[in-house]
Amino acid sequence: MMRRRWVVLVLVGIALSVVAAWPAPAPVPHPYFAGLKPGAIENIAHGGGQGHAPPDTLEALQLADAMGADVLEIDLQLTKDGVLVLHHDDTLDRITDMKGPIAAKTWAELQQADSGYHTVIDGQSFRGKGIKIARLEQAFTRFPAKRWVIEIKNDNEAASSRLCQLISQFNETNRVIVASFHDGAMKTFRKACPKVATAYSSDEVRLFLIASHLRLSRFVHSPGVALQIPTHAAGFDLTDPHFIATAKSRGLKVQYWTINERKEMRDLIARGADGIMTDYVDRFAQVR
Repeated sequence: MMRRRWVVLVLVGIALSVVAAWPAPAPVPHPYFAGLKPGAIENIAHGGGQGHAPPDTLEALQLADAMGADVLEIDLQLTKDGVLVLHHDDTLDRITDMKGPIAAKTWAELQQADSGYHTVIDGQSFRGKGIKIARLEQAFTRFPAKRWVIEIKNDNEAASSRLCQLISQFNETNRVIVASFHDGAMKTFRKACPKVATAYSSDEVRLFLIASHLRLSRFVHSPGVALQIPTHAAGFDLTDPHFIATAKSRGLKVQYWTINERKEMRDLIARGADGIMTDYVDRFAQVR
């Protein structure tokens, strides 16, 4: 019995030594990050900079760009007639004066909606200001030199395929990171547009996090170029120094959402964040 235990311990020791010595895959750079200075911390306008204007609107994007956003983050929904529009929710109710799912409306019908109807910022109402739902083509045309984070909200092949087509059509291949909580949407998009940068999906982040804690991350395939994450999830601290160091060792950018308080911005800078997604582009510009 004692001999058997010693054999088991020896085998475990050998296995651990092999794991420790096994080289991690070399980081793979992506053109999306070309030109960034070492240690750069990017100011990412969450919802197009929704702290300053109605979310996911051209008006918000315009302000965020003027305030110095490095990257514009937007959400996409697919209409009944196959148009990708900038909108966070599946339905129109929370943001506009119309009701019902976007997937049940045509692009022409959505043009009747007031996208500023429910937005009040610092006492200023945006109702009746002529703010409309925009389609992705309009955003690409208005800001041709900007870099983007684009989140696919629809978990279907049509949305992912259409996004791939538009990225290619507008020559945005090296200026976009595509993200989604849906594994199916990410799988479809990556297959259609393998050269476009993507972020990890929720399940992919979860796997990487567990592997990091077990010191096994070198065995996990890297499907994307960035971790776009909250500071905490499921009881885990995602600002843990080991987790951040592990991600960086794999060449991943660590970008946190949604960070609106200056103190938290400073804390994340100190911990090594590569990007801050914020509703308030001006606040992070001052902190940075």
